[in-house]
Amino acid sequence: MMKRLFCIPLVLGLSLVNSARADQVILDDLIVQGSTCTGFDCVNNEIFGLDSLRLKENNLRIKFEDISPAPLPGNDWQITANDSASGGANQFSIEDISAAQVPFKLIAGARSNSLLISPTGAIGLGSAAPVLNLHILKSDTPAMRLEQDASATPQTWDVAGNEANFFVRDVTSGSRLPLRIRPGARHNSLVLAGNGAIGVGTPLPQAQMHLFGSAGDTQLKVEETSGTTAARTLLEIANLGEIVSRFDAANSHWLQQIAASNYRLTTGSSSLPRLTLSDSGNLAIPGSLSQGSSRSLKQDIVPLDIGGSSAKVLNLPLFDWRYIEDVAAGRAKDSHIGPMAEDFHARFATGADPQRLAPGDVAAVALVAVKDLDRQLAEKDAQLVALLDRLDRLERHLESVERTQP
Repeated sequence: MMKRLFCIPLVLGLSLVNSARADQVILDDLIVQGSTCTGFDCVNNEIFGLDSLRLKENNLRIKFEDISPAPLPGNDWQITANDSASGGANQFSIEDISAAQVPFKLIAGARSNSLLISPTGAIGLGSAAPVLNLHILKSDTPAMRLEQDASATPQTWDVAGNEANFFVRDVTSGSRLPLRIRPGARHNSLVLAGNGAIGVGTPLPQAQMHLFGSAGDTQLKVEETSGTTAARTLLEIANLGEIVSRFDAANSHWLQQIAASNYRLTTGSSSLPRLTLSDSGNLAIPGSLSQGSSRSLKQDIVPLDIGGSSAKVLNLPLFDWRYIEDVAAGRAKDSHIGPMAEDFHARFATGADPQRLAPGDVAAVALVAVKDLDRQLAEKDAQLVALLDRLDRLERHLESVERTQP
């Protein structure tokens, strides 16, 4: 009898041990009015503090395994705390088990408010109080990077801003800054209209490029700073027909018209060109040509010896001729008369280029010749007066002789 009584507690103890190691299936709601610890490292008398649920071991995972049949959604998800491998990352992640992807990951040490969603739905990156839909806060140069990896052609752009400027940086091409906006830039500094027009200083560009200002400093400047001296095209305007540019000033305007064969300047009040320059170099104006000739514009002023000037003019060969370019362009009737520049320069040494004549120099030589001729005429007049006086005296003498003869 005593032997049987001893065996009963032993059997009960063994059954309790086996029951503790077996899976527990609870067929009703489970309510724990305290804290729960799950994991191999949970101990008796666990100190929970304010924890309601604690996972405690070296592999911490919460898996959502959905067995819903298609077409119901049944993707499996998992919340993971830290990598399991030695040297792995300290992280918190949400994993898409079905797709083997990790769409969300937090690395240990991330600063406060690294990602915050406000009650209005605004997202703060570094900001505890995001003001707009996306608010990035950083102590120095908050930025956003756009990076295309090697699966296509690699390219990286940064969009950033600080107290010096807002800029777009081409990281791939040596961190160049093709676009900058300085603090304090005026309203409408750069506007792209719906039709593609660009406004600088205006929200309503009236042309494909409209530069507008009212502060008295509106200007356009093209500057090339290369250290190599060379001719360069800094502005090019192309059109299939005439090119017309308009210049408005007060209540008047001028039109600059460039055609295939000539260049013209006209005013808004008249269709008659005020100046026409042909492609052959002929210049036509309906008014007078005035050249600078003020004493205030000159130096080394000395009296001119006009003696012999008329002889030089009289000995200057004159020709009837046509320009080679006029003949080549079919303007064979455009003939001219006058001296050759080389002959003129050899006799009078005026101007800087022996192949060109300045109208002012030609007119001046004509004046010099006139003055020389006038001097010669004055001398001739004096000689004539003297001869007439002598003749008069001779005539009186002859008359006196004739009266005395019988």
